[in-house]
Amino acid sequence: MRIGIDARMMSAQTSRGIGRYVEELVRAMIAVEPEHRYVLVTRRSIHPFSSNPSVETVVADVPWYGIREQIEMPGIFRNLKCDVLHVPHWNVPVLTSGPIVITIHDLLLRHEPKSTRLSTRGPIVSAIKRLGYRITLAAALMHAKAILVPTKFVANDLRDLYPSASSKIVVTGEGISERTPFAEDVTPKPPRQDYLLYVGSAYPHKGLDLLLDAWGELEVKHPSLHLKIAGSEDVFMQRLKIEAQRRGLPRVEFLGYVGDESLAKLYHEAVALVMPSRFEGFGLTPLEAIQAGCPVVSSDAAALVEVLGEDGAFFFQSGSKNDILSAIERVLADQVAAREKTKKILPILQANHDWKKAASLTLGAYDKTRLIKT
Repeated sequence: MRIGIDARMMSAQTSRGIGRYVEELVRAMIAVEPEHRYVLVTRRSIHPFSSNPSVETVVADVPWYGIREQIEMPGIFRNLKCDVLHVPHWNVPVLTSGPIVITIHDLLLRHEPKSTRLSTRGPIVSAIKRLGYRITLAAALMHAKAILVPTKFVANDLRDLYPSASSKIVVTGEGISERTPFAEDVTPKPPRQDYLLYVGSAYPHKGLDLLLDAWGELEVKHPSLHLKIAGSEDVFMQRLKIEAQRRGLPRVEFLGYVGDESLAKLYHEAVALVMPSRFEGFGLTPLEAIQAGCPVVSSDAAALVEVLGEDGAFFFQSGSKNDILSAIERVLADQVAAREKTKKILPILQANHDWKKAASLTLGAYDKTRLIKT
């Protein structure tokens, strides 16, 4: 089978979650079924699979979410002459033809349209872009032969908002990577109050306003504790910095974008990763932290509970300052026990979230799509 994959987001700092999904899925599919021809559409000729004999590279330096994507990508996809095309996001150009599989990671823009970069534009531009998103998403869902989702939560959300897509949905899951630096063996550190860690964007749905509220009390009670925030610089992160300064909050460090090697060290040494997000489709970041032995303090957003399991994190009620404070204090009170809990849950999560399982389910969707193509 000749499989086309839109891999333009792979290795892109600005699309870390989807980019990692593409890279790990491709790697696992090649391992599971190397006999296929994987045709990757990338923005650069050099990428993690450049020299793999199962991979063919087609360079298309076309940004996503723009007019050029709508105009240029349909022709590029058509020229791949593939049995199936996988677009791992909702941004399928409207004029794309042929058998298509898409991945819907979440429906954040339907629930929280202001929690994106487009909300920083003027009201007219924002309204036009939101309309464009709805049209593009609806067209992608209608045209796709299979719709892959990472969790039951996203599957149910899709069914509620787009009932006609129900029969196409396949829950593939995602995985815990075997090759990332997060799993490196390290000497366990003695219990000490050093820093809490947040990793990710500063979009409003990520709940960092709640984290700052909680920090205002934590920093007084724990004068040796620091808060480190790792995430790419953008308008939302700048706003968060300004807000932290306005409140006069001490010992808050903004680290900017952090590569995997440095991120692994942050995970290994943190007291806990704090995940205050009120909306997620999956949650790779807490899985990375747990793989590194770092306890996770997480909101009880539905997808996070589904992915981590009831014992996978110190959960708190989403949006509750008192509850997040209580969860963090439980970790601070006994860091050894928190790390032991994290160590015990890892094998269970590794069994539940396996990239090769996700790859097999994805390849099954491809094969079915090829058989029913029109």
